Amino acid sequence: MSSNRIDVITILDKRGKTGEIIVTLFEYCNLSCKFCNQDHNDLFGIDKILEKIDIVKEVITKTPKEQYSVHFMGGEVFADKLPQRVYEDYKRVCYELHTWGLDHGIDIEICFTSNMVFNNTFGLDSLLNDASPTLITSFDPAGRFNKETFETFKANVKKYKDHIKSVNIIMTKPTIHKFLTKDVEFFDYLYDNFDIYFDYYTPEKNMKMFIPSDIELRDFMIYMIKNYPKVLPFADYSNKIKKRMTCMDTITIMPDNSYGNCTILLKDFKDVKTAKQEMEHEWFEQYNCLQCEHFQYCAMGCFLSNHMQSFRTQETCWLSEVYDVVNSDTC
Repeated sequence: MSSNRIDVITILDKRGKTGEIIVTLFEYCNLSCKFCNQDHNDLFGIDKILEKIDIVKEVITKTPKEQYSVHFMGGEVFADKLPQRVYEDYKRVCYELHTWGLDHGIDIEICFTSNMVFNNTFGLDSLLNDASPTLITSFDPAGRFNKETFETFKANVKKYKDHIKSVNIIMTKPTIHKFLTKDVEFFDYLYDNFDIYFDYYTPEKNMKMFIPSDIELRDFMIYMIKNYPKVLPFADYSNKIKKRMTCMDTITIMPDNSYGNCTILLKDFKDVKTAKQEMEHEWFEQYNCLQCEHFQYCAMGCFLSNHMQSFRTQETCWLSEVYDVVNSDTC
């Protein structure tokens, strides 16, 4: 039964056309976000950075697409306490993958994801000058920063404004509460200067504290659409353009060079044996997606969160309600 459903999804051309690879180089980080599942003192992987070149090539070769976005992250890839030699490794990775992509007719965008809390900028300046990668930063208004680190974040965001592609925000329950109570300092600056992308929270050991309900997600999305209409992916909801599923189609490479479809399944929940196709099937059955008038325009949610701990509190699909509001005259 599930294989038939998977065939339908594929036939309807809902899977992503652009490949995305997330490369976790190491878990060492200078911050300790409560919803993060990493060991922030662990430097394992710092000597394996160059090995990721062949792993990325292997992944792309196995899942060929004309365009790939490769995101290198930690931990914190620009942390002050990292040895300066990592920046030479970063440059080598950029050069090797860019050259290989050109030779094979593959457009490879290379990004480094950073929390932007660092003081030593020499290595980063050299990396940007020599290899020109794109930067992505993340923002958590609900518990990441103290006063000092927040000031550092703001200063670096402004300094590297021209290199930052986007600001990513995880939709945790505390973050949603911050936005709905209008208690988010510095967001207006971020909104005015960058693409903002809100992503679903993926479960970890503290998921009962951080996973929002379907009602909370619905109310938050509607609030953002009405008050910050440029934020992604919500800005795309009003466009009658086919949206493709992205959940669990992204390939994640871990510090030990293992890889798979989801960081959480590779780390915290290795005992989960349910295949990603089965999780998709669960979602599609529960929300009756194939009969929904919004199906072609909907990018779905996090299948793993739904599988691990259902956040559903009502029969109606919250995303369908969001699309109903978008298509009405109330926005």
